[in-house]
Amino acid sequence: MNQHSPNSETDADYVLTQAATSLILAAEALEKASLGNSQAAKPVGPRRGLNRVEAAEYIGVSPTLFDTLVKAKQMPKPVRAMSRVIWDIRALDDAFTELSIEQNENPWN
Repeated sequence: MNQHSPNSETDADYVLTQAATSLILAAEALEKASLGNSQAAKPVGPRRGLNRVEAAEYIGVSPTLFDTLVKAKQMPKPVRAMSRVIWDIRALDDAFTELSIEQNENPWN
C-alpha cells in the first residue's frame, strides 16, 4: 500500500535540495584539488591597475599573446609603481576599442 503523507512532496524537495548542494560542494572541492598548489585567477575587481595576467584576462587573451600585443604597440605599456608593473585599465579599454576599430575597417587582416 502506497501512502502519501502531506509532507512527502516537501520531503522529496528537501532531499533533492540536499543532493544538489552536495554535488555543488563536491564539484568545487574537485576544482580546487585539480588546481593543486597554483591559485586560480582572481576575477578582475574594481581596481584601476592590473598585473600582466589580469590585464591579459581582462581583454580576453593569453598572457603570451598580451605580451605580443604590447610589443606590437597594440596594447599599452605598463607603468611602474616601485617594484610593481601594472596596466591602467582605462588605457586597456582605449587600446581594445582602437584594436576593434582597426579590425572592423579591414576584416581580412
